[in-house]
Amino acid sequence: MFEHRAGYPVAITSPDDEGLKAGMEWCIQHMEDGDHVTVWTHLKGNLSHNDLLEQFVTRHSDVDHVTARGGAYMRGSGPALMAWADQNDISEFTRGNANRIRALCVVSWDEDRLRPWVAEVQPEMLGDTAAWDEPMPRLDPVVEEAMKSMTLTMNHNNTISAGYEKDEVVSALLALHDAGYHLDGSALAGWVIAHGWLGRNPARLEKYVEDINRGVRPRVRRMFRGDYIDYLRTRSDNRRDR
Repeated sequence: MFEHRAGYPVAITSPDDEGLKAGMEWCIQHMEDGDHVTVWTHLKGNLSHNDLLEQFVTRHSDVDHVTARGGAYMRGSGPALMAWADQNDISEFTRGNANRIRALCVVSWDEDRLRPWVAEVQPEMLGDTAAWDEPMPRLDPVVEEAMKSMTLTMNHNNTISAGYEKDEVVSALLALHDAGYHLDGSALAGWVIAHGWLGRNPARLEKYVEDINRGVRPRVRRMFRGDYIDYLRTRSDNRRDR
């Protein structure tokens, strides 16, 4: 139920030339007849900052370049190579191209911003893997139960900025915070991206956590019952006893 739900292979590679070469080769290996490889960068100018990647795009007719600024829509099906992306970039890109992505390789940039996503997705690691040698962060079991519950009950086509979805998310976060549980916005965003949240909702979740941690209490129409945390603890204990 809560495994990575993308349905296609996922890899991560280091930002050096060795990693880029490994990522490009990995994408080529996952091509099927008629596919194009799509290279993603934030801006058009980012491509010229790396000769190897620029040549990969300009010298091959079956390699396309898209940018976040330009909407990042793939022209057809095939593997995608996201160069220097963070986990919220991944969420935005995969939402718009969920039916076109054959395989996804992410070129790392800031490992700390990707570590929560890597911990949950456990992608194939290419190039220099030393950055991932230290233990990956894991959510507190009770916090994870709350994430599982909201993931099951919300409509993922809706924004969490309003309505039922906002009530569900903010009420859970406030209950966890008030009960003394540590909330790490980046870790929670990485977890939800790995478990099917797409578009801007992971970034909105991260912003709610940031606000709550500095004392802001976002408005909701209703709060969870007082025994909500006990319910989560019971679920966590039962899962551990299985």
